[in-house]
Amino acid sequence: MASVTVVRNKNDRARPGIKLYFDYWLLLAVAGLVVIGMLMVYSTTFDLGLLSREEPTYFFRRQVSALLLGLVAIVVFMQFDYHILRRFSVLIMGGTLLLLLYLLIFGEANFGATRGLHDNSYQPGEVAKLATILYIAHWLSSKGDRIKDITYGLLPFSVITGVVCFLIVQQPDLSTAGLIAIISLTIFFVAGAEWKQIFVAGGSGAIIFVLLMLTVPHAQARVRAWQEVLRDPDQAIWQVKQALIALGSGGFFGVGLGNSTQKFGPLPAAHTDGIFAIVGEELGLIGCLVVILLLALLIWRGVRTALQARDSYGFLLALGITSWLGYQALINIAVITAVIPFTGIPLPFLSYGGTSLLFSLIGVGILLNISRDAHVTTRAQPRKSVTETLRASFGLRRRNRRPHLSRSGHRR
Repeated sequence: MASVTVVRNKNDRARPGIKLYFDYWLLLAVAGLVVIGMLMVYSTTFDLGLLSREEPTYFFRRQVSALLLGLVAIVVFMQFDYHILRRFSVLIMGGTLLLLLYLLIFGEANFGATRGLHDNSYQPGEVAKLATILYIAHWLSSKGDRIKDITYGLLPFSVITGVVCFLIVQQPDLSTAGLIAIISLTIFFVAGAEWKQIFVAGGSGAIIFVLLMLTVPHAQARVRAWQEVLRDPDQAIWQVKQALIALGSGGFFGVGLGNSTQKFGPLPAAHTDGIFAIVGEELGLIGCLVVILLLALLIWRGVRTALQARDSYGFLLALGITSWLGYQALINIAVITAVIPFTGIPLPFLSYGGTSLLFSLIGVGILLNISRDAHVTTRAQPRKSVTETLRASFGLRRRNRRPHLSRSGHRR
């Protein structure tokens, strides 16, 4: 942890001798990913900007604008108690649902899907990821052990998650809907849901998702293409084949930054969904490993922040944000390596997309806030062992190893 300035207590009165701390390693991981991401965005968009806008730096400048807004958001979100977000979680969730409805009614289709507003510049689906985490973390932390009751737990959880996913599926965007469902189920599980509830919710969601993949035309095509890859990589669809070629042609050290040939047409969406393939081509295996290690560092520090949170709300919120960024990165890399069917999930902090970058950085700002709060709260307490920390964080007991949340929202 690194010290910066004076921290304030709950009454916002300056207390001399107490410093404001932030998670240095978390910030370092994000900074490394952002630097690599900005380099790759410029490398993959200067030709596109020249051809489409006659400005080689057009897309890069837009990404820089989103980055600056994200940095401001990090600073802002570190200035107040993150528990304030609980007061606005219902309002944020309601506004997000209205935004998703507005998109379906007034949005313009782009490549067969309606996912963005204002020339596809702003994507409400990215907003929905964070909004859902904020709302579910608040809702679960306030229910305590009552979430084990079907009427207080499984049914409301299914309705909340189902409504958000339904609106996103209508775009259609099955990958984002599936990601939100997995994140929500993860939070629901660690909050103390019974195994049978997890099986019912997860099983029902999986069945619905499979049915959608078998009935939605573009999803059907992607599943068939993935099956072809498993049988014979030479029969892969164009985008998957070009991504694999990019990864393979980079070798150990890559062809050099800016020297990719796949980004000049052969690999569609090289600056968004396929940017990890260009990392492999230009920076080689070393570059890919650096990106993966930075993502692993981010996930580790996010989980550590959750474990050290002083209450159940901070625990669930930090774990939800960490799950979001971790699952999204895992899905993107799995797609590029042809492990799973192709989806339109961007790689956090690397893919071009102002909305994705901005809200990912807002999530990081919340993580840094929770981490600082936990450090200041526990700095005067004696250091605990790793086992004691895990037990205190999850509320572990000898016969029940799931977190128990009291009705007041505190783990016990």
